[in-house]
Amino acid sequence: MDKTDDGDNGPVILGVTWFLCAFSGVFLALRLYAKLSRHSRLWWDDYIIALAWVLLLVESAITQAGRGLGLGKHIWNVELEDAFVLTRNIYIGATVSCFAATLSKISFGITLLRLTQGPTKAFVWFCIIGLFIVMLPSAFLSWLSCRPTAKLYIPYLEGNCWPAQVTRDYGYFNAAFCTLVDFALALLPWKLLWGLQLQVKEKIGVGIAMSMGLLAGVCAIIKGVHLQDVTNVDFFYTGKDVTIWTVVEIATAIIGACIPVLRVFFKNTITSLYDRYHRTDGRSTATATTNFASHGSSSVPLEIVQSQKSMRTSISSVPGTEELGMVITDDSGRGHGGILQTNTVTVMHAPNPQGRIAEWRGAEVLSNYR
Repeated sequence: MDKTDDGDNGPVILGVTWFLCAFSGVFLALRLYAKLSRHSRLWWDDYIIALAWVLLLVESAITQAGRGLGLGKHIWNVELEDAFVLTRNIYIGATVSCFAATLSKISFGITLLRLTQGPTKAFVWFCIIGLFIVMLPSAFLSWLSCRPTAKLYIPYLEGNCWPAQVTRDYGYFNAAFCTLVDFALALLPWKLLWGLQLQVKEKIGVGIAMSMGLLAGVCAIIKGVHLQDVTNVDFFYTGKDVTIWTVVEIATAIIGACIPVLRVFFKNTITSLYDRYHRTDGRSTATATTNFASHGSSSVPLEIVQSQKSMRTSISSVPGTEELGMVITDDSGRGHGGILQTNTVTVMHAPNPQGRIAEWRGAEVLSNYR
């Protein structure tokens, strides 16, 4: 390569990194707001995905610091002392990114644990534990490859190092395993959804919302292709693609895990605004009371809406079901969060001048949702 080349990939690396960090942060903030505004408690999947984003923020800060040392430039355009510090920071950033990527995927797996049972739940546990175990060598192998450790980023020190291909080849394995797990966890919701009493379009909508992990799997494949660059002596410059696709994978996994919750939030918000707009149309309004039906150890609020023609009962959001990205729509087109099995009975009221008949729709939350 011509050493008079003054090419600089730094602005591209920084621009993509900070944009995706901020963009995924917006999705995470909306996810947390959607839950807290509905008085839903945060669970382990929320805390873990928040930690994944914090690690992404740390990685972005490391990348920003690396830019000042010469990240994105050809190695011959970087001062020797800066090159040593930059190399060390790159390895630190790689370790942080391993944890960020893995935790973002584990978060979605923990969500699925609340919705599965039996062999399916055991499979989800296998994916979660497998992701973490396979990630650990990828995060620390480089630090163990040299004695003394400082020789990893200061090559002229006395000591020995494993061949760089060892770390690279394990990176290939890690990327392949993560891809398989991403695809498995993204397709699993379709199995859970298809047996539920939902309209086909609702199943498809929820399935797509919960399958965004497929995109993270695709990103893992692309990142794996670019891992060959880690052994390039001019990695400060040629490592642009693997650096960017690492961030893309993490951000995509975070966004994909937030979309199901936001699907419910925005759908219910739009429905609420629509109902509020049409509330004062001159027609008689419905009166609502709230009752509670107990299911196991969970208390499920039932909204009983009574009009002159009928009394309708539907389940509002149950803590935890937002993760499915599911909104059940009743006959009037109104949406309510939750996974339901409905039983319909007709009850005659005591005689009255209008001879009303009230239709009660009992609803039973699937016992294996959490």
